[in-house]
Amino acid sequence: MRNRIETFIFRRGKGEKALAKIQTRAEKAYAPLYKDGRTTALDRAEELARQRVEEAAERTEAEFERDEAKVEANFWPKVQRVARQIPFLEDLVAAYYAMRDPDAPLKARAALALGLLYFLWIFDIIPDFLGLIGYADDGTVLTTIILQVGGAITDEHRSKARKALGGE
Repeated sequence: MRNRIETFIFRRGKGEKALAKIQTRAEKAYAPLYKDGRTTALDRAEELARQRVEEAAERTEAEFERDEAKVEANFWPKVQRVARQIPFLEDLVAAYYAMRDPDAPLKARAALALGLLYFLWIFDIIPDFLGLIGYADDGTVLTTIILQVGGAITDEHRSKARKALGGE
């Protein structure tokens, strides 16, 4: 199954660079969780993300559109509420734009949608109400999915994200 998924959406290079960048920021922001090595919660979040990528490989266009509609309905209000609490905001917004890009492969878009739905879900491995630390699992899920979809998040998506966040 994993080889099949990698055949569809895994591209080395950009995904690995994005992962390293996100992990560096996350390790600083979530230092208490990394103090004695990576926590079990983050390992579980990474495994969950891999499961989401596997699920995405099986998603139909209709299932993706349903997931995309849920993300569309809830994404920006939550981003506005929590923007100051998450160090991976630009990556999150770039993933959103990649999910909406019809030129990106469906399997990658579906994986990103499932990752963004995890971000929107309030009942997750580390509860979001814990503030900064509460988003460590969300960052881990997103990072793992970005690694898997690699080149599906382009420089154009990142540029749109910076622009949406008031940069550039």
